[in-house]
Amino acid sequence: MHDRKPAATPYTAPAREIFGWAVGGIATHALICLYGQAMNIFTVGYGMQASVVGLAMMLPRVFDALIDPAMGHFSDNLNTRWGRRKPFLVGGSVLAGLFVVLLWWGDRDWSERTQQIYLTVLGTLFYCSWGLYSMAWNSLGYELTDDYNKRSLVAAIGGIFACIVLALNGWTYWFALRPFFGGEVNGIRWIASGVALVSIAAAFYSARVCKERFAKANKQHTAILPALRTTLRNKPFVILLLYKFCQILGERVFMGLLFYLGIYYVCRGDKNLATSITGLGGTIGSVLSFVVMPFIPLLSKTLGKRAGLTIPAGFAFALALCLPIILTPSVPHLLLLPILLLLTLSIIANTMTNAILPDICDLDELENGERREGLYTAVVAFVSKLEISLTVLVVGLLVDLSGFNAKLPTQPESVMNTMLWMAIIPTAIFTFCGLILALRFRMTEETMEGIRQQLEARRAVTLGEESA
Repeated sequence: MHDRKPAATPYTAPAREIFGWAVGGIATHALICLYGQAMNIFTVGYGMQASVVGLAMMLPRVFDALIDPAMGHFSDNLNTRWGRRKPFLVGGSVLAGLFVVLLWWGDRDWSERTQQIYLTVLGTLFYCSWGLYSMAWNSLGYELTDDYNKRSLVAAIGGIFACIVLALNGWTYWFALRPFFGGEVNGIRWIASGVALVSIAAAFYSARVCKERFAKANKQHTAILPALRTTLRNKPFVILLLYKFCQILGERVFMGLLFYLGIYYVCRGDKNLATSITGLGGTIGSVLSFVVMPFIPLLSKTLGKRAGLTIPAGFAFALALCLPIILTPSVPHLLLLPILLLLTLSIIANTMTNAILPDICDLDELENGERREGLYTAVVAFVSKLEISLTVLVVGLLVDLSGFNAKLPTQPESVMNTMLWMAIIPTAIFTFCGLILALRFRMTEETMEGIRQQLEARRAVTLGEESA
């Protein structure tokens, strides 16, 4: 007899493996944060129109988003001697590191059209490579524990490295402006080389340390379209997708416009003051997030994971209503407040989302008999990248519609007042919608314990049949 009772204690990977996986998050966060500097560098450093840069940054995300579900599905069903995820960890990190370095080597003497084509092509190559790595890294993390509350702990440990990256990323533009680089364009080229090397090293370490539990879990291949339809029938997953949609749109539109508001409205054209404040805000916010991170598992255990969604959404909505008072030229350092709060709230919401997705994968396995972490990760990435692409385009259009002129050292007051309300209104609308969606999320610890026990019993039967 090979029958096995469901495990009394849910599986959790060794600490070394969890830490090794978390280190790989350096590559995930550092590479995409660096690419995110393109809007600022190419508008201010290269002098391109914001809407042109926005379109050049949108197209790569759209293309990558369209192929994400296929790549996630392919990874779920991949069967190699190295597993389902590790080939993507290694290959994706190397290619993404290479392309993010090449991204900044366009010539400022090129025409704007040529610069746009260069940014679009290199951005597409980068985004596809980074997307493969990110999908594999997130999927691998979902396998590290079956425990409802320890999934929050694993996500929080991964979030620690996100905090470190965000703390440094807030100073990227300021550091690129240092005189020894000779301008922000040369500065970002040197910074990109260092970031790429560190990211590749982190990815290789993660691939070496981590083991895959479900490398051969899917015995039968399901076509991608039926798999996608099943994924989108999962009600908790759909609610979580819509929540992230509202969170990202509200946050990204505001933060995209805050760069211009900080320099030209709050700091009256003083780039050094504005970038030093945003850099300080990024650092303090990341430290604050680092301090908050250990309490996220406690929040999950005492109030449930839904609280980890509702609390950030509620505070973000309240912040949006207070922005007309906070953003004022008379007290420039109040600019720190929205940066600090949004960074911290974003870390909490993203960490809790990452802790919930393995629960959703368990529910899917119970209902459909397959492990599809790659597909679920890819669908989340698909929606996120489409809306981030839309946000970049929208920010570029709003900047142009406000009457902003990058050639002027300062901007007319009417232009900046218009841009201010363009930042506030979408933020308030989308954060409120996110709050409503969070309140509708229903998966609880009791629900997941029942699902885990059923899965353990099923796996025990399968193991017995294979051993017979």
